[in-house]
Amino acid sequence: MTKHIRAYAKRLRLLRDARSGVLLVMSYWSDIQRFRHGSGTFSADRPRVLEAHVIMDYHRVEKGLTLPEPRPWFGRDTVERLVRNCSLYIAGSTADAKIAAAAIGALTAYQEQFDDGRCEWWNAISHNVADLQRLVSSDRENYGGVEASFDRLSKLRLTEEWKFSALANSRSSVRNFGPQIVGDDILLRAIRTAQTAPSVCNRQSGRVRSFKRGSFASGILALQNGNRGFGDTASHVLVVTSDLNAFVTPGERNQAFIDGGMFAMTLVYALHDLGTDSCCLNWSTVKNEDDALRRYLDLPDDEIVIMLIAVGYAADGAKVTRSPKRDIWQVYSAGDPLSVATELVE
Repeated sequence: MTKHIRAYAKRLRLLRDARSGVLLVMSYWSDIQRFRHGSGTFSADRPRVLEAHVIMDYHRVEKGLTLPEPRPWFGRDTVERLVRNCSLYIAGSTADAKIAAAAIGALTAYQEQFDDGRCEWWNAISHNVADLQRLVSSDRENYGGVEASFDRLSKLRLTEEWKFSALANSRSSVRNFGPQIVGDDILLRAIRTAQTAPSVCNRQSGRVRSFKRGSFASGILALQNGNRGFGDTASHVLVVTSDLNAFVTPGERNQAFIDGGMFAMTLVYALHDLGTDSCCLNWSTVKNEDDALRRYLDLPDDEIVIMLIAVGYAADGAKVTRSPKRDIWQVYSAGDPLSVATELVE
């Protein structure tokens, strides 16, 4: 009898492993197809892909200008491509005026850094740059380029009332929300802060959809398996996605999750800073579950879901987990032996 039970259990494990293998292959194939069709790897002529190239190149110019000693007239290929793409981008019907101004501001800063009249290739395109500058001359407040880091630090020190470590250590996931609804102004302020999160070449692929407590939001929560018993008490459900148009090479196939994760974390901290509570809702799913949410929200194929976030205000008496963190020495390792005491100052 024991032999038969073991054989039966083995068959069950094999069937379970086979099913997991099929789901894994199907899900990866779905990811491949979505990235292939949604990203700019094979569709460079789409307006949003052109926009990604403009952002990528103007940010390259900005980064070059922040070096201790920028090489005079560096990045010819990048600069010439940026000028061409800016002209195409501005001529399009979907151009974002802020992005256009940021790109032309970067070109202006580049020109001001090196304009000594002795660069032939720059002189050949300078009239094109002048034309672009005239087009956005009234939008200088959105100009890209560079600024003194000291100015930013001074502003921070003037307004800083508490340290980020205090903010981070005071945040916990809440799973018991009260009846109060979070105002749209709070959500917008938090999203504006989330836009400061780092992203590859400043391409800013993060997107947010907000759904207030109600039947539609409940439908979203029904498709996520980690909010049972508390999800419907949230004021809002946020769906964080990444726009694949921002990524233009096979090497960036996972970048949407990296940038999207940093965007989502910054959003959660910003919400906490504004006095609201939240709980991140995992969206690590297989193809069929992902497709169900996509159909429900009518998501475009060129966006991928990063996570859901339940937002609200903690109910009176709400409890949060203690969730002790790993010992720091399990997390941190140095390339060289530590020369400092192993006791951390709290």
